[in-house]
Amino acid sequence: MAEPPKVHLGESFLIRWMRHLLRDRLTPTGRVVFWMMLLANGTGGYSFVIKIYFVICILFGLLFVSVVLARLARVRLKVRAAWPDRATCGHPLRVGLAVENLSRRPGLDLALRVAYPPVPLDHHPEEGLKIPRLEPGEQLRTHLDLSFDQRGAYVLKGLRQETSWPWGLWRDLVHHLEPHTLLVYPHFQPILSLDIPVGRKYQPGGIALTSFLGDSTEFLSTREFREGDPLRSIHWRSWARTGKPVVKEFQEEYFCRIALLLDTFLPPPRRKGKVDRRAFEAAVSLSAAVADRLAREEYVIDLFAAGPEIYHFQAGRSLAYLENVMDILSCIEPCHEPPFEKIEPVMLEYLENITTTVVVLLDWDERRERMVRVIRDRGSEVKVLLVRSAPASTDPAGGLDLAGDITVLTPEEVERGVESL
Repeated sequence: MAEPPKVHLGESFLIRWMRHLLRDRLTPTGRVVFWMMLLANGTGGYSFVIKIYFVICILFGLLFVSVVLARLARVRLKVRAAWPDRATCGHPLRVGLAVENLSRRPGLDLALRVAYPPVPLDHHPEEGLKIPRLEPGEQLRTHLDLSFDQRGAYVLKGLRQETSWPWGLWRDLVHHLEPHTLLVYPHFQPILSLDIPVGRKYQPGGIALTSFLGDSTEFLSTREFREGDPLRSIHWRSWARTGKPVVKEFQEEYFCRIALLLDTFLPPPRRKGKVDRRAFEAAVSLSAAVADRLAREEYVIDLFAAGPEIYHFQAGRSLAYLENVMDILSCIEPCHEPPFEKIEPVMLEYLENITTTVVVLLDWDERRERMVRVIRDRGSEVKVLLVRSAPASTDPAGGLDLAGDITVLTPEEVERGVESL
């Protein structure tokens, strides 16, 4: 889960205070005045010109008066925010706000921003929501525009009230804290055409499976009640007409069930691992696009991913289940230990009912080829999507007869969008 940046314990109080002063308290104009004051002070230490101290006093006086007047101009606001539960990386996020001035004085030069914002969050505009004037007792309904440039789960602490009156040099701050968790989905371009080998298999479980994964039975006929028949299968109208217990008879359906397997293994980065991380994020986005396409085709989807934890989620034939798949993809992190030994037993338990497996890989090597071989030997058709900028560890064409259709994509191609696969 992504969190606001933490303060390093080794930092001195002076460094933390200076960061807070320059980033939160001083406005861009106030920072210019502050650096001019320091420059004048440094110049005065090496000069015998007495008049330079007048400049220092004027600049310091401007800042000091701004601090006092901004504090006196503080008003008590009631701020309510309608935070959404989900957003998409790179897409604008609009947060509805209801603001009320509870003071007897007007609010001047007000601004609202997210308090303690996480690093990937951007305000639009950068200075937040500006409210030039808010009369006493006035209620205002407006919105705050945000965006995230990185997927993940974030805890938004609340909102920050700012007042920069009178000269726009100093911000007086008041925090309205109300923590809210927000899931940011990976950005992806919809896939218009997905060519995968499909089939149909018998799905045991009947009505119990229907409750979670879609309709697996259809009405066939009615017959007389037999000992052991479930009471919910009774056909009450036929019983009333014949005077004998009658139950509904169903026929099990055969339908297509597709597994989506995401490779999360990244070797430990030597330096910063930016290239590998970009390929991983592209693989997550491609998995989201494939899941979106499969949901629109109303397939039953099984999502498998192994990272620090093993994820397995079964989604039914409905777009409503797509949110649950996206929830997992928004939080999944790379694994620096090979997860294939952990995920194979989980997949083997369900492969008997899987008709097709879409495998999104970050590399092609002996371990991954063996995993694809196991999937293929269990009777599931396989489509392999390889996301990588550098050449694979081994040539994917060598195992083409084993892995079926292997599509190689670069992170740049995934980011631009792939219309058909």
